[in-house]
Amino acid sequence: PAELTPLASALNGLLARLTQTLDAQRQFIADAAHELRTPLTAVRLQAEMAQRITTDEERAEALDTLRAGLTRASHLVEQLLAMARLDATSTTGRLESLDLLALAKQGVADYAAIADDRDLDLGLLPSDAVMVAGEPGELHTLLGNLIDNALRYTPTGGRVDVQVRRVGREAVLSVTDTGPGIPVKERERVFDRFYRGPHTAAPGSGLGLAIVKRIASRHQARIDLREGESGAGLQATVCLPIAP
Repeated sequence: PAELTPLASALNGLLARLTQTLDAQRQFIADAAHELRTPLTAVRLQAEMAQRITTDEERAEALDTLRAGLTRASHLVEQLLAMARLDATSTTGRLESLDLLALAKQGVADYAAIADDRDLDLGLLPSDAVMVAGEPGELHTLLGNLIDNALRYTPTGGRVDVQVRRVGREAVLSVTDTGPGIPVKERERVFDRFYRGPHTAAPGSGLGLAIVKRIASRHQARIDLREGESGAGLQATVCLPIAP
């Protein structure tokens, strides 16, 4: 009957969306398993090698290598869990009025020890106090991934600058580094899950910028990648609506 046509159309649309969601979940699980296999295999081989070592010096070196491998595997698991949590819901939780500058200060403090250990200058440039509407945990994760990404790709002795500015009715959060930057033709692809550039040497999960883009989208924010102001490095900018 004609009166059932709208209902049938709605059900078909729902089934199509469910199928798409399930396909995406299956692909994510397959990709995650593939990405986890490499670091876990490396950790197993490093542990087996450590068992065969006889001198204290070689054993200490092997344990340092093993520790680094475990750190990489742990980071990947954390990124996978963050991505899974974002995929579980289509919208953010309850939005709160947040001081973006305070969030930036906390983000810099969180990564200060890591930057110092790598001989990198991580700091907060002169900034504006701006309030935005957001989910605190998600925005903290967004900034953390931007800083972490910048620190990973900036060579020893380099700089990573965080800044918050108010531009019209938007709050602009930027993280700028003095690393190698990202070629223009790759700047869209780096937001894809598990994508790593062909010349990427630094260890990473390939999920950091995918998480950033997902969170930005959930906050009706825009994200842009460009060269740093000096023409070198990379500047990642997130533009968020100012809280009403």
